[in-house]
Amino acid sequence: MMFPRLSRFAVLFALSLMACQTAAADNGNRLTAEQVRSAFIGREWSQGQGTFLFSRDGTYRYADSRMTAQGTWQMNDNGVLCATNSHSGVRTCYTFYRDGNGYRYWHDRERRYWPAYLR
Repeated sequence: MMFPRLSRFAVLFALSLMACQTAAADNGNRLTAEQVRSAFIGREWSQGQGTFLFSRDGTYRYADSRMTAQGTWQMNDNGVLCATNSHSGVRTCYTFYRDGNGYRYWHDRERRYWPAYLR
């Protein structure tokens, strides 16, 4: 009876270690605030479905085939960019990472990574 419980513990422990390693690897690829400014501010980019533009004046716009959005954005010292939709008031934060020769970002409300293609 003790062995199955121990096995479940071992599996859960191994999974938690793998999650920590993934988070550590992501932090090594995370862009600094200056890198985010240089790559993504004042330049259109896409996640494959729509186009973002975070302008230097602190405004943003997004458009895809279904919707458009606009509002304001701010960036924390750690490079996390947070945008507030001027219509709905919904706030979304983006954390950018280097991904091979390109980029990806973490979308905090969807809790998932998306590719980020510079235009």
